[in-house]
Amino acid sequence: MIIADSGISTAVAQTVQPYTGLDKKLDSFKKEDDLTEWLYLRIDHSYHNPAQSLSFLMRTQKEIWRKPKRTAEKEAWLILLSNQAYNLLYTGNILESINYYEHSYNYFTENKLNVAGIAEYIFKPWANNYTRLGDYERALFIQKQTLEYALKENDRQLAAATYNNMAISYRSLGDYKNAERCVKSGLERLVDGSETEILLKNTLADIYKDNGNIKLAEQTITENIQQQKKRKPDFETAYWLLSSYITAGDIALLKGNFIVAQEFYHQALVINDRYYNGNRRREQAYATTQLGNVKLKQNKSAEAERYFNQTLHVLGLTGNGRLVRDQIFGDNRLIDVFYQKGLAALQTGNQKAALENIELSLLAADKVRFELADVRTKQRFQAETKEKAEQAIGIAYNLLEKTGQYQYALTILDIMEQGKARTLLESIRNNQQQLTLQTEDTLFASKQGLERAIAYNEKELMQQHSGAHGEHREPRKQLERETLNKNNEVLKFRLENLEKVLREKYPSITKAGRSAKLTVAGLLNKIPRKSRVVQFFVGQKNIYVLEVKNQRIRHIKRITNAGSIKQEIADFVRIYYHDGPAAMMNNPKVFYEASHHIYQTLLSELGIDNNEQVIIITDEVLGNLSFDGLITEKKYSTAISQWPYLIKMASISYAFSIQTLINQSQVRQNAGHRFAGLFITHQNSDKQFIPAVAKEASSIKKIVSGSFLMDEAAGIKDFLNAFDNASVLHISTHSYLSGVQKEPTLAFNDNDVFLFELSARKNAPSLVVLSACQTADGMMAKGEGIISLSRGFAAIGAQSTIAGLWNVNDDAAARITADVYHNILNGNTGSNALHLAKMNWLNGTRNGEQEYLPYYWDALIFMGHDQKLILKPAASPMIAYLLYIGLAAFISFTIWFVLRRLRLKAEYLLR
Repeated sequence: MIIADSGISTAVAQTVQPYTGLDKKLDSFKKEDDLTEWLYLRIDHSYHNPAQSLSFLMRTQKEIWRKPKRTAEKEAWLILLSNQAYNLLYTGNILESINYYEHSYNYFTENKLNVAGIAEYIFKPWANNYTRLGDYERALFIQKQTLEYALKENDRQLAAATYNNMAISYRSLGDYKNAERCVKSGLERLVDGSETEILLKNTLADIYKDNGNIKLAEQTITENIQQQKKRKPDFETAYWLLSSYITAGDIALLKGNFIVAQEFYHQALVINDRYYNGNRRREQAYATTQLGNVKLKQNKSAEAERYFNQTLHVLGLTGNGRLVRDQIFGDNRLIDVFYQKGLAALQTGNQKAALENIELSLLAADKVRFELADVRTKQRFQAETKEKAEQAIGIAYNLLEKTGQYQYALTILDIMEQGKARTLLESIRNNQQQLTLQTEDTLFASKQGLERAIAYNEKELMQQHSGAHGEHREPRKQLERETLNKNNEVLKFRLENLEKVLREKYPSITKAGRSAKLTVAGLLNKIPRKSRVVQFFVGQKNIYVLEVKNQRIRHIKRITNAGSIKQEIADFVRIYYHDGPAAMMNNPKVFYEASHHIYQTLLSELGIDNNEQVIIITDEVLGNLSFDGLITEKKYSTAISQWPYLIKMASISYAFSIQTLINQSQVRQNAGHRFAGLFITHQNSDKQFIPAVAKEASSIKKIVSGSFLMDEAAGIKDFLNAFDNASVLHISTHSYLSGVQKEPTLAFNDNDVFLFELSARKNAPSLVVLSACQTADGMMAKGEGIISLSRGFAAIGAQSTIAGLWNVNDDAAARITADVYHNILNGNTGSNALHLAKMNWLNGTRNGEQEYLPYYWDALIFMGHDQKLILKPAASPMIAYLLYIGLAAFISFTIWFVLRRLRLKAEYLLR
C-alpha cells in the first residue's frame, strides 16, 4: 500500500476524546501555524502514553491542516511516519508497518533530508520487518545499506547491531557460514560495555541450534542469560532477555527437555507482561505457540489447543471466542499456529478439524507469499509450504476414503493447484494486466527500463561466471562482479517499490495477483469436456495421482514410499536419456522393464486407452519424464518397433497447472497466420557447423510459407521481432543450462539469451517450437516445477510450446518437426500434430531397430493450450515453376508492349 501525505485510511478504531490540555496545546500550535512543534508534541505524547499511541498517531494525517513545507517540518513529518511504522510493528501488524517504513524511506530520499539516526529508526526496523515476513533477500539489501551508513558515520554500535541483523537473515536462509561471519564481525566492532553483545550471542546460539550444534548452542545461551541477570533489565534491555529465554526454550525443546523449555517460555512471557504490559504481541504469540508445541510433544493435545487459541487471540483473530476467518492476514506466526493446531486436532483423531486448520495455515502462507517481491524468494517460500500441503492432502485423502464425500476430492485438487506454478501464474496474469495499461502511463516505461537494466547486469554476471575457471579469479574481475551485484540489488529494490506503486495505482493488477486462484468448481468447468487431466503431487512421503474426466474428479490414488520412487525416476531419466542412448541400446530388456515399472507405479490404474486426449500435470522429478515412451505391458519383445508404448494408446500434452492452462488460453495472440523460423547452423563460440539445423530449415521451407532467418539474419532483435509478429515461431539453435542455477539459455547469432531476459510482449505466438536441446529442462524449484525456457515463453505470453527434455537427436528432431508442420497444415492441433509426427517415426522404416527406442523420438513434448493452428503451405515445385514461367512471360510481354508503343510513337513523329 502506498500512503498519501494526507487523507490516510486506517483500520484503527476512532473514538471521540474529551477536550484536554493536550488539545489546547495542539490548537495553539495550529493557530500559530507551527507545524513542527505540533508534530513533535503528538510524537512525544504517544511515547509517554503507549496504550493510546497507535490510534492517536494514526489520526495525524486527518487532523493536519497543511503539508510540510520547510525542512524542519519535513524532518518532523519523517519522524512521525517512522513512529507510526514502529507502533504498527509493536502491535503485530507487519504488512502495514512495512508500508509505513517504506513511505518513510521514500519521503527521506525524495526530500533529501539529513536526519541523524535515520538508519537506527527506519532502516533497522524496516529490514527486521522483512525478516519477520520471510523476505530475507530484501531484508539483507536494507541491512547492507544500513551497514554502509554505519561504517561511513563510524558508528560502531550501529554497525555491530546491523551485523547481528544480517546474521539473522543469513541464518534464516540456511547460510550458516555467512551468518557466523557476521556475528564475529559484529563482536569485533563492539564498544566496551555494549549491550549489543547480548543480541549477537543470542543470534550465535540460534545459528548453532539451527546448524545442529546443540551443545554449543546451549552453552552460548546459558552464558548469555547469566550475564544479563547480573544487570537490572529496563524497558530497552528487557527485550533482549526475553529473546534469550525464547532461544533457550527452543534449544530445550529440541533436546526433549519439555519442563525446562516450558519454564523458559513462561519466563519470556513474564518479562513481556512486566516491562511491556503484554504488548509485544509477536513475541507473546511465538512463546505461547511454543508452549502449545511442548504440550503437543507430550501428547497433551487439549492443553496444546488452548495455547494455540491464546495465540490467535493475541494476534486479534478471535471474537467472542470464535475465529474471525476474514481477518486472517499474512504472517509466519499465523502459518505456524494454524499448522500446529491442525496437528493437535490430528492427535485427537479429529481429522476434519485438522484439515480445516492446515488449510488456514496455507491461506495465511498464500497471503504472505503475495507480499513477497523477489521471484526466487517466492519460489523458496512455496517450497517451504509444500510439507504442509502434503499433510493436508493426506488428511483429505483419509477422509475421502472414510466418507466417500466428493468435497474431499475437491479439497485435494484445490491444494494441489495451490502448490503448483503460482509464480508463473502471477507472471502471466500481471504481465497481461500491465501490458493493457502501459501505453497510458510512463511508470510502465520506467518499470521496463529497470527490468532491462537488471537483465543486462545478470547477463554480465552469468557470462563472467561462465568465463571464470576455478576459485582464483582476477581481482579486477571479482571487483566488477561485486559492483554488478550491488547495482543489481539497488535496481531490484527500486523495481519492487515501483511495482508496489503500480499495484496501488491500478487495483486491477493487484486483483490479478490476489485472485489467481479460481474456485475448484471454476477450474473444473473451464477444462475442455473431452479432455482427460492427470495431475501429480510429489511429496516427501507419498505421491498422489488425481484424474479429471468430463469436468469431474474420477480417480485419486496414493502411492507410498515417495523417496525411492523419486530416486528411481531420477536414475531412469539420467541413465537412459541425459547420458545418451548407450544404456538403452546395450540392454533394451532392462530399459523395458524399468520403463514398465514406472508406468505401473504411476498410471496403470487409470485405464488410458482408445487414443484419448490426456493432459498431464507433472510435479518435481516427474517433470523430467516424457510419458509417451513409457511401456504399458509386462511381456518383453526383442522387436523394439512393436513395443507397447503409451503413445500408441493416448495423445498426451502437458501443462504447468490447470490454472496456467486456462490462463494461457486467454492471453492475447498475434493475428494472422504467419510463420517465422530462426535457424543457427553454427555455435557462437567455435562456429561449429550443425548440419541438422540446415537440413531442418530446408525441410520446413518445403512445407510452410513464411519468414526463414538464417545465421547472420537470426540475431536477438530478429528473434524479438519474430516473437511480436508470428503466430508460430520456430527456433532451431543451440540451447544449454548455464551456471550454478542451471539458467536456461538460447544461442542466437549475435549473442545468447537467458531466461531472465525474456520480458512480456504485447503480442505473442500461439505456438513456439524450441527445436533445441533441453529447452523443457532447467533447475527444479520445489512447489513450482522446472524453471525452463518452455516455462519462460509461457510467462511472456506464448500459449503453447514444443520443447526438448534432453539432448535432441539431430536427425530425428529434423524429421519429427517437419512432420509436425505437415500435420498442422492438415488441420491438426499442435499437440496432435506432435503426436502424429512421433507415430509416423514409429510406423516408418528406420535405420535399424535401435532407432525405435524412445531416446530418438520422444524428446519433444507439447506444453500449454492446445488449438488448431492455420499456416500457409509452401508452393510446390511445379506451382513455383509455373509461376516462374508465367512471370517470365508477363515480363516479356510487358517489354514487347512498351517497345512497340515507343516504335509507333517514333513513326508518328517522323511523319
